[in-house]
Amino acid sequence: MEIVYVGDLCETGSCFHRLQAFRRLGVRVRAFDVGPYMRAGGPLLRRLRDRLMAGPAIARLNRDVVRACLETPAAGRVWFDKPLWMRPWALDRLKQAGRRLYSFTLDNPFHVMNEPGWHVFRRTIRQFDVNVVPRDSSVDDYRAAGAGTVALFPVPFDPFVNHPAAPWPPARSVDVSYVGSPYEERPAFLAALADRGIALRIGGARWGRHPRIRRPGVALVPAMYGEAYRRAIWDARVNLAFLTRSHHDPCAHKSMEITASGSFLLAVRSDGHRAAFEEGREAEFFGSVEEAADKIRFYLKDDAARERVALAGCRRAWTSGYANDERIAAVFRATDPEMGAELTRRAAAVMAARRRELGLE
Repeated sequence: MEIVYVGDLCETGSCFHRLQAFRRLGVRVRAFDVGPYMRAGGPLLRRLRDRLMAGPAIARLNRDVVRACLETPAAGRVWFDKPLWMRPWALDRLKQAGRRLYSFTLDNPFHVMNEPGWHVFRRTIRQFDVNVVPRDSSVDDYRAAGAGTVALFPVPFDPFVNHPAAPWPPARSVDVSYVGSPYEERPAFLAALADRGIALRIGGARWGRHPRIRRPGVALVPAMYGEAYRRAIWDARVNLAFLTRSHHDPCAHKSMEITASGSFLLAVRSDGHRAAFEEGREAEFFGSVEEAADKIRFYLKDDAARERVALAGCRRAWTSGYANDERIAAVFRATDPEMGAELTRRAAAVMAARRRELGLE
């Protein structure tokens, strides 16, 4: 089992976490980092490149990807992570050379939030042998765009990045936390919670642009990644999660990370969240500001109930196939049964060992 893995391999990013999962599963991986190509040049050049997905760096990137794949003859599969930058001629060249091409993106190329660069990818969807998507609604969109095989990869957590504190529970020092971007209704919703006397810590970029958020009782902190992000989840008694509605997401990626980290999740009520976690036992959900505020007040007063829900949610995440390793194995079970069977066996062994290590057996 050997692949070429092509993506932005920043070590705090989810793309890198998926790469590490392949390696844990015993897949021989040749990693190709597109980050240096996409970050080359000054700010104006980068903005133009991101918008047009064209220019010398993109041309060089495509040539180098093709060369790397052809120089790795044993790697019959190529996994592209968010391949907005791949040109049709390069994909054709790889297919002619007999490579089986996988594309994966957590985002929704048909419902994006003012993010440029998707026009090329939408034209190349039909060239990939397998398109891997995180939501059911994308299956029809991809097939309407000419995709052949479409496989589901619901939002995961990473078992070596998102895990409970030791000892558990940690000394939680923050009442209510949200770490993320000020998308959609989130600024207004969080401001309304603050209006109801809920003390908040909000982490992420661009929150200072929202005047209603800048007030006593709301602590704004910079974006957090890696260890700092994990500790922010551990520190909070209540962790909030929202859906990106414009992406038609059924479940928040953050919800998996929070529960797998052994912390209390309060998320938007949705079919996806209710399928992943039992409401009131493994997580709590809300449908309005008032409901969220009421549940926050209740669980801040009852430490035992809150930690009981957090532990149950953690066990659900760790025993239900939600980890990166298990999600990857499921993709290959659906698209390459022989490889999928072996990856499934290995994923089970990885997760069992990790649960023992963390005391979650």
